[in-house]
Amino acid sequence: MIKIYTTCIIGAMAWCAVAQAEPYLNLEMNRIYPKGSYVTTQYEMQIGYRKENEKSSWYTTVGPVVTDTAFSEGLETELGGFIGGDIEINGDITLYGEVFGSTDETVIVKSGAILSF
Repeated sequence: MIKIYTTCIIGAMAWCAVAQAEPYLNLEMNRIYPKGSYVTTQYEMQIGYRKENEKSSWYTTVGPVVTDTAFSEGLETELGGFIGGDIEINGDITLYGEVFGSTDETVIVKSGAILSF
């Protein structure tokens, strides 16, 4: 399973580079507090490519994801990445989606709509 994620992430990065997208650096920290109690912090340090078109955009990133949990000693490091994008339906509605995968077999799918007024 790890080989599949790694192959997808590397393939996406190579495809994006060929498409002449702009590179960028994504530094992010996520903390999780279910029911008000601290559980975990994730630090993401990823390099990515992004391409913006007139009514849509897409991006892909890859890099280390470091996790610090309240119930374990030390930090856990995995390789992770995102593939995502958005498309403008009209001037007021934009749909977006994102898929995250990492070498610890975590997969997160996020989608939504942005309503402008």
